[in-house]
Amino acid sequence: MAGAAVEINPRRITFVLPSIPESVRIARFHVRASLDFQGLGKYADDAETITSELVTNAVKHVCDSGAETIEVSLTQVCNPAAVTVAVSDSSPDGPTRRNAPTDSLQGRGLQIVEALSAHWGWHKEDGGKAIFATLALEA
Repeated sequence: MAGAAVEINPRRITFVLPSIPESVRIARFHVRASLDFQGLGKYADDAETITSELVTNAVKHVCDSGAETIEVSLTQVCNPAAVTVAVSDSSPDGPTRRNAPTDSLQGRGLQIVEALSAHWGWHKEDGGKAIFATLALEA
């Protein structure tokens, strides 16, 4: 599809949370509420699950003392229709996807993110990294 353009909605929702375990629940709540408010509730279930996995990883691998922060942002892409969830933290280390058994209670976070998203990845940022997942509804 040469020459295809992607339109990004200028409305980007971003919030910052302390790096403590309680932030996982708060992030899920804000993601669902934000998507519902913007009329994007059809993405809420998967976005909430992905947010939960990514924020859990950030809290676990950065610092769960609350001394660091985690940023969560939602961006709507209009053409083609999609929503991107991004979680930024202060660790420069990229994520490691493990091949944990499906009955394992740990180590499956990025497998879940991969299964629910059309595309996921990460990039370094000043002072850390951002992990993102794009949710697209099937045509």
